Amino acid sequence: MSQEKNDTQDELGLHHELTDELFQELMEAVAGQRVVSVALWEESLADEAEASPVPPEERTIFDLDLYLENHRYLELYGVQAYTSPGEDPLQGLAVLGRIMADLVEKGLWLEEVAADQEERLVLILTHRHEPRLYLNVAGWVLEEWESLPEE
Repeated sequence: MSQEKNDTQDELGLHHELTDELFQELMEAVAGQRVVSVALWEESLADEAEASPVPPEERTIFDLDLYLENHRYLELYGVQAYTSPGEDPLQGLAVLGRIMADLVEKGLWLEEVAADQEERLVLILTHRHEPRLYLNVAGWVLEEWESLPEE
């Protein structure tokens, strides 16, 4: 991905809308890749909009990094994670952390890139081609990694 900021990025360099060009770029760069590691952040950029911090066990909006087998990673901001499109979002930092760690260990794939009604990014994570998590993403950056984060 180009490191130059363009008109689809905000002042932090985050993309918020899934344009046709970004969709194509993500399809080529990340779709069908195995997730080799996940870094779940204790704080979220969304916290800055809150009057008081949301306790970790009540959190439904997360920031996380998905490290992929092809040495690409997605910095994901303002993420809501769902086990099914019709369900409520997962709640709790520890809950999401356990689910993600278990799925990565079993074999988790970023199988599909999609958009919601507002043209925001949705990532579909699967295990054995069965959807396990739907990540609705408010902002993202695609980067390359040289080493995985510490456990």
